[in-house]
Parts: sequence; structure tokens; C-alpha cells
Amino acid sequence: MFNYLRNKTIANLVGLLILGLVVGALHNRELKTGRSLYVQDTVRSSLAPVDVAAHAVLSVGKVAVVSFRPRSVLLKENRQLRARVKRLARENARLQEAARENAVLRAALELRESSKMDMVSAEVVSRDQSNWFDTATISRGTKAGVERGSAVVNHLGLIGQVSDVDPFTSQVVALTNSDSAVSAMVQRSRAVGMLYGQGADYLVLAYLPKDSDVRVKDVVVSSGMGKVVPKGLVIGRVVKVVRNSTAGTTSALIRPSVRFDEVEQVFVVKLGQASAQ
Repeated sequence: MFNYLRNKTIANLVGLLILGLVVGALHNRELKTGRSLYVQDTVRSSLAPVDVAAHAVLSVGKVAVVSFRPRSVLLKENRQLRARVKRLARENARLQEAARENAVLRAALELRESSKMDMVSAEVVSRDQSNWFDTATISRGTKAGVERGSAVVNHLGLIGQVSDVDPFTSQVVALTNSDSAVSAMVQRSRAVGMLYGQGADYLVLAYLPKDSDVRVKDVVVSSGMGKVVPKGLVIGRVVKVVRNSTAGTTSALIRPSVRFDEVEQVFVVKLGQASAQ
């Protein structure tokens, strides 16, 4: 019995040795020809599902580890993310405000450099609560050469006039104020009339001759008559023309080029300058 088992073991070893030699020879031959070994491919194919399953188990394990983190850790991370979002929002708002201020100052500088008018720069420091949209206080007064009646402008055009002044501040009344009246003309046709405020978002260019050449989208500018407001300052554009055949007059509704409620930086044009050119 013992001899039989020993002989069988020896036979198995010899068989395995021969099989190994055969597999090795085949492997070397396949490497030389560049083809994969069939037995090797078979083994890999049989083990592939096991490998995929193992990878899936590991992935689920990682998700489980993340999902089952302590609630206190998740709450802390949430607070940190919220704080970061707030900081970024504040920084974004600050950068946007700085960019807007730079744009306004750049436009003001270009106006000062391109204009031949003698002007005083000022800032809007407060607004009349009862007339928020058409009256305001600016930061310069008689000490800076500001006088009553002086035109107030920015890079977009004529804003209004100084109605009252003290040594250090001035009151400005916008063109839209119902008490405002300025001589103006249609830039294209040179038709002249009186521009009145309506206490709203629009102006009226009245007392134009009945046959005045005025059209929608025409630009309206200051006429310079009266030698108070310089000639050629942009006021706005015509949005509607009204012709009264009975009275023999023509008037035009004007949209101002400047929204007074959005103005922050202005220039006061010193009196005695006949032209804006």
C-alpha cells in the first residue's frame, strides 16, 4: 500500500513537471509570436467576475465609510462651507463696487479732459426725502466757485441746475423737477423750445413752431440762450411728438439721458461759459 501511494505521488509530480514544461514552452512561443496564451486568457476570463465583484465591494465600503461619518463632522463641514460662500459673496460685491466706481471716475476724467469748460467736481451727499428723485445736496459750495444757476452735468449729459448754495454745499434741482425750465433745441434741425420738468421720468420740450422738424429719436441739447446753461449739453432723446393744429404748436416728450436718482458723481459748470464745446 505504501509503495502504491509513493509511486502515485511520484507519477503526479512527474506529470505536473511535464505540464509545467509544456506550458512554459507554449508561453515562450506565444511571446515570440506576439499572441496571448490561450490558457492564460482562459484563466483571466474566469477570474474577471471575481475581480469586478471585489472592486464593487471596495467601492461600496468607501461610500459606507463616507456616509456613516459622525453627524457633528458633517454639520461642521456645512458651517465651514456656508461661511466660505458668505466670504466669497462679500468679496464679489466689493469687487463689483470697486469696478463700478472706477468706471464712473474714468468717465468723469474723460469728460474733464475732453471738455473746455471750467468745472468743479462734487459728490452727491444727500437727497431730499420729499423729492428723492429730483433734488439733492452736493459736496461743493461758494468756496469752490459754485454759484446759483450753475449747470450740473456728468459724462452722460445735463442733470440740472444749482438752486441754492452755501460756502461748502449746494442744492441741485434736476431737469425733471416741475419747477425746472431750460431753453433747449433739437440737435439735428436746430428747432428751439423751452424744456420743462414734469415731476416724473420725462421732460417736455414745448413752444416749438408748428412746422418744427422734430422726430422720434432726435437728440435734444441745451440751446445756450440766457448764457446760464452752456450750449450743446446733451439732455435726452425724443420719444413722442405732439402737434396741435388748433393752437398751431408742436411739443415733444423727452427721455432724459441721465437718471438723477442714480447719480453719485457730478461736475458743476462755472457760470459765464457760452458753449460746451
